[in-house]
Amino acid sequence: MALSSCICQSSLKRPGLFTVGMSAANIVPGDGEDVEPAVAQLELISFEALRSGNPAESVKLFHVCCRDGIFYLDMLGSEPDVLEAVEDIYELEQKMFDLPEDELMLYDIDKLSPRKLNGYKPIGRNYGELAGNRDGFESYALPKDGIMNLGREANFKRPQVVDTYMPSLDRFARAISAAASAILLALSCNLMLQSNDNLTNFHRTHLPSPDLIRLLKYHAQPLSERGSSHVPHTDLGSMTFLFTKRPGLQIVGSESQEWEYVPPRAGCATVNIGDCLSLLTNKLLRSCRHRVCALPGQSMNERYSFAYFLRAEDETPMRAVKSPLVSKSERDEEEVFTSGEWMKMKYAMLRKDTWNQHNSWILTGA
Repeated sequence: MALSSCICQSSLKRPGLFTVGMSAANIVPGDGEDVEPAVAQLELISFEALRSGNPAESVKLFHVCCRDGIFYLDMLGSEPDVLEAVEDIYELEQKMFDLPEDELMLYDIDKLSPRKLNGYKPIGRNYGELAGNRDGFESYALPKDGIMNLGREANFKRPQVVDTYMPSLDRFARAISAAASAILLALSCNLMLQSNDNLTNFHRTHLPSPDLIRLLKYHAQPLSERGSSHVPHTDLGSMTFLFTKRPGLQIVGSESQEWEYVPPRAGCATVNIGDCLSLLTNKLLRSCRHRVCALPGQSMNERYSFAYFLRAEDETPMRAVKSPLVSKSERDEEEVFTSGEWMKMKYAMLRKDTWNQHNSWILTGA
């Protein structure tokens, strides 16, 4: 199958929250003024169509992942229950970040979890673009294995407030895992992978893995201190399923190569491809570079979001799969690192105390 046969020709225009101005090609934090923000026109993918094996939807997904590396996933038609769980998790994160900081610091992620799968990160710990090279968000990670009672994370340490929401977290994690499996199967089909290289083999829900749910609170910034709350980066895992009700996410557009805002869309997850799938396909699947910042001419408002981070199992070798569409990587001739090793490299670059200019390429993918 030639790559062109997997590509749909139309690029659907999707309604957003803003009007796009042609003059808004390059919006950066600190630009103000009365420039209309550039808005990404993401494709909409139906989870129900993927799950039912719709070939046109499968091809469309493959094209979007190669070209854009990001899309809206419609969960409404196939997983209405998950949207109830989503609302519960919004409620949980409000309560979580209302806890006193000294209580949250009892669950310091850098002390509690060597693989950083469980615990609290205070504002300012990561390298960022605000004053003092700090970030503008706090976060709390909840391990998939703990939520599903798997492996060594089964009895993970956590604030008591989490226990009330464990049924919703479990329902959410299983629904997202099902959606991820449908996406991985469709991508594997389009890549014409043999069974031993099927992407689902590296992401088995019933086995321990480094997947997690991360709760995020972005702090308000005055207009005089505008900047990117989250440094431009690609995600270290395979896919990210983001849920939020407020704008602020920006991506580098595949065609414009400029920053474009991604409005949230009701009933949908915003899904982006991460480094692992990009590495496994020698960059055929696009790991999407993104950041979070205020809209032009506005201060940064307080913003809550949360995401499910799908990651390959720790021992997955980060070498190109055998596909007629995937060229061989120079890395395949060198010592190949694993998914777990890549995670450690990436986290070292995200933390302010261990960031260094020489390895800054790690922030935006291999």
